[in-house]
Amino acid sequence: MIGITKITRGVAAAIVGVAVLATAPAARATYGGGACHSCAPAPVMATTYEVVTLQPQVETVYQTVYETVYENEPTTVLETRYRLEYRNEDYTVMRPVTETSYVARPYTVSKPVYKTVNHERKYTVMKPVYQTESRERRYTVQKPVYQTVNHERRYTVYRPVVTTEQLERRYTVRKPVYQTENRERRYTVSRPVYETEKRERRYSVMKPVYQTESRERRYTVMKPVYETSMVEQPYTVCRPVTTVRQQTIECGHYERQYEMVPGPIVERRMRVPVQETTCDECGLGSCLHRRQRVTATVAVQCPPRMVRRRVFVSQPVTREIAETRYVRETMVRQVPVTRCRYVAEERVEAVPVTTCRYVAEEHVDPYEVRTCRYVAEERVETVPVTTCQYVSEERVEPYQVRRCEMKAEERVESVPVTTCSYVAEEHVEPYQVRTCQLVREERVETVPVTECEYVREEHVERIPVTTCRMVAETRSRQVAVSVPEQVPVTVTRCVARVVPRQIAVQRTTLVPVVTPACAICN
Repeated sequence: MIGITKITRGVAAAIVGVAVLATAPAARATYGGGACHSCAPAPVMATTYEVVTLQPQVETVYQTVYETVYENEPTTVLETRYRLEYRNEDYTVMRPVTETSYVARPYTVSKPVYKTVNHERKYTVMKPVYQTESRERRYTVQKPVYQTVNHERRYTVYRPVVTTEQLERRYTVRKPVYQTENRERRYTVSRPVYETEKRERRYSVMKPVYQTESRERRYTVMKPVYETSMVEQPYTVCRPVTTVRQQTIECGHYERQYEMVPGPIVERRMRVPVQETTCDECGLGSCLHRRQRVTATVAVQCPPRMVRRRVFVSQPVTREIAETRYVRETMVRQVPVTRCRYVAEERVEAVPVTTCRYVAEEHVDPYEVRTCRYVAEERVETVPVTTCQYVSEERVEPYQVRRCEMKAEERVESVPVTTCSYVAEEHVEPYQVRTCQLVREERVETVPVTECEYVREEHVERIPVTTCRMVAETRSRQVAVSVPEQVPVTVTRCVARVVPRQIAVQRTTLVPVVTPACAICN
């Protein structure tokens, strides 16, 4: 486009130059400009000339366009398909057969035999011997003697004397005086004024235009191919193994034994009898006639008690126990395995593709707009105003004043005073003391003792013994086998064909146009 523009400009300049040369008069000599202005001829100037412009010209040309058309063509193809069949297959299985038999086993048991025998047991007992003794106890008592004497006590008392007096108090009060008057208050209110105006809103909507065309899509399909092969498969068989072990079982038992235990020696406080006394013997002024209470510490032995004990007697017994455990053995067998592998196969299909392009379309939507403007409006309002003035006023208030004076006054008071003095007085109190002495004494008691003897005894027991043997057994099973078959299948394939088509194309060219113009126009 830039090259065409430069060529067009060059052609226009050449045409203009030819036109100027054709219209110019003969040139005169100017002596190289060295002469004066009065001798020089008039300057050369073209009066008119023609302007060449380029104007676009549109013409329609038919052009051949080749278009590829896809057609579906049915074709018969042999496709391999696998059919699943089940066949019977015989195989051998080792089946375990368990047999149980009883075996006699002699064993010896120690049987306990119990026997009770009475034994004599000698023990020593501390026997208490009590002895009573009379004694006297002398003690001194401080006896109080009280005496009351009256004493005079002088003291001073202050007695109040009250006097009342009338006085006056003058003070000034500010009294309020209220006065109400009406005043005008001017204020401005903004009143709303509503106006409705019609307007137009222009907006563009993108309108979709759909166009459908067929395109070729190539895709790959994974076609399955099945292959059958024999594979070794390991499997596990359990074989029984019998072992014998010895186990010791405790068959002991508990026995009860009795034992005589002497009682403990305990110290106790007991009362001791004392002879009754009269008032004349004690030398007191009044008769008491009471029995004296005297206690003494005495050692006393508690009675014996029977103690029962539980004793465990051990009796171990050994037995043989048969244990059967299964040992795993790995064996191998041939198993048919069908494997499937996928082969890539490329296919072509025609896919209709719909394209959408959006064309701008202008719409006009009329709507109404309601506007609100505020107009200032002045108003007058009457407001009552209350004023307050304070006036001074003098007042007199009477009041009373009470005065109190304390006057001294002497008084006499009689106060009783009690004095106490202690006088020593000796008392005698008889009491009895009981003493205890322990004397050793030997005793004999019969104690039952149980003795145990073990006697050997032969026993026979039957022990179950389990044996396992493997028996071969033939079984039948169904095995899945894939059988290939060739099946004719009709497949539609897409064939491409080129079709020529004439289309109209508009071509624009630039044509020069001569336009006369005035040379002296500004």
